[in-house]
This record gives sequence, C-alpha cells and structure tokens, in this order.
Amino acid sequence: MKNKELFNLNPEENNLLNDGVVEINISKDKNGLATLRHELKTFVCEGEYQKGLYRILDTYLKFIDQPKQPAVWVSGFFGSGKSHLVKMLGYLWQDYKFQNGETARTIKPLPQDIQDLFVELQRKQDVYGRLSIVGTLKDFPSADVRYSFLQLVLNALGLPPQ
Repeated sequence: MKNKELFNLNPEENNLLNDGVVEINISKDKNGLATLRHELKTFVCEGEYQKGLYRILDTYLKFIDQPKQPAVWVSGFFGSGKSHLVKMLGYLWQDYKFQNGETARTIKPLPQDIQDLFVELQRKQDVYGRLSIVGTLKDFPSADVRYSFLQLVLNALGLPPQ
C-alpha cells in the first residue's frame, strides 16, 4: 500500500490551490473563486474544527435576541488552522453563492449538527436580517483602527471602501 492510497483525495491529483496559505479575503476573479471553492470542497469539518464551529454558531444563536453577544476568539499556534477555520466559517455563514448556483453549504456535506445550526441561523437571518463581514483589518491598513473597520463594513455592503 502506498501513502497516497490512505487519503480520500489523491494528493498527486489534488494540488493545494492556495499553496497551503489561507487568505481570509479572496479576489472575485476566476483564480480566487476556484481557490475558495477548492478550500470549501476539501474542508474537513471534524474534531476541533467541528467543535469550534458548533460552539461559535450555538453561542451566537443562543444570544441572538439578547442585548449583548459574546465575542469569539480563535487562538492557536502558527499554522494550526485559525485562519482556515475563520474563512470557512465566514463563507459558510453567508452561504456564499457561486455563479453556477452552488453555495458554500452545498459544495460538501457538513456534519448534521453543524447543518442544523446553519438551518437555524438562516431562519434567524430571515427574521432579523443578514449582514456578515469576512475580512481582516490588514486588508485596509490605516493608523486608525476605526477607519480600517469602517472599510471592512463598507466592503461587506458592496460599497466603495473610500
């Protein structure tokens, strides 16, 4: 038996389109969308990733009608997958729609408990409205963090960042 036979996807046939480096924001060009689609398709939602998604979604939904919403802090050592988790959560949260009609949540089946939370999230978004912001402050560098944050919000709304 060869190592490649142990994997669901043959590593000789599936190159990492992102070279193993996750960028939270993607360019909406052909390469950027292909990379996002590949990352969603190969996302392994098991173990700590599954627990993390569950904890974040469950906590958000429990507090959605409260005046305060607990913050999320994702920590880990360099290369542990923090950015990957946040990116996948962001695009799954907004159920990003590709031009061919596929969405982030339909590209690859998620564990049932996570699917159930996304169904509930969709119900709540239908009632309360939907706005999700995926990005990093470094994408809009400024000496004033408030300005950078404003740029993230404007970008999420599809407005010019300046």
